[in-house]
Amino acid sequence: MTGAPVAIGLVGQVCAGKSAVAEAFKKRGAALYEADKLVHGLYARPDVKEDVRTLFGDEVFDARGEVDRKKIGAVVFADAAKLKELTEQVLFPRTGEILRAALDALRAGTLEGHPPALLIDAPTLFEAGREGWCDKLLFVAAPRDRRERWAKEKRGWAAGEIERREARMQDESLKRARCDAVLDNDGSLEDLDRKVGELWTAWVSGRTP
Repeated sequence: MTGAPVAIGLVGQVCAGKSAVAEAFKKRGAALYEADKLVHGLYARPDVKEDVRTLFGDEVFDARGEVDRKKIGAVVFADAAKLKELTEQVLFPRTGEILRAALDALRAGTLEGHPPALLIDAPTLFEAGREGWCDKLLFVAAPRDRRERWAKEKRGWAAGEIERREARMQDESLKRARCDAVLDNDGSLEDLDRKVGELWTAWVSGRTP
């Protein structure tokens, strides 16, 4: 018999395979909170556009008047002060409201589908100060050469982009130390799935009231 539903925070190195980990949890019955997709949707909201325009001007908008994520990314990942303004003034307050509502629904048993777990795929979970909202924390790591290859092949990033982005995030060693487990994504997809299965048993299906 399982206990209360579990909120699992998913963080880790840039391009370490967190999306694949999320999918492995999803196929076992977890609901997903995907911060990147949520932020993409937020940029379409008139109130968010207004705030972004106030902070950054027209240069981060495309010809259709939509926020260009590549342009805004180029600005904020080159300027720590700009990144702080964007996250703390525009994004974190709004994502926090949405995440809190999802967690409240999870624990009240009213989240759609009544999942046994909610996986919170949020790269800046620690930076937003929300790691304490989770029951469990998982850090995903992968070999440097694999991450560099994925960054180039899947995202079209130039060499050095991983380092540039991680430099704007909280120290990796601190995150590792505060997580309940570290998943090393250094093998095949089957290896990764097996590791997720072990965590699922320990954290979700194996829990008792």
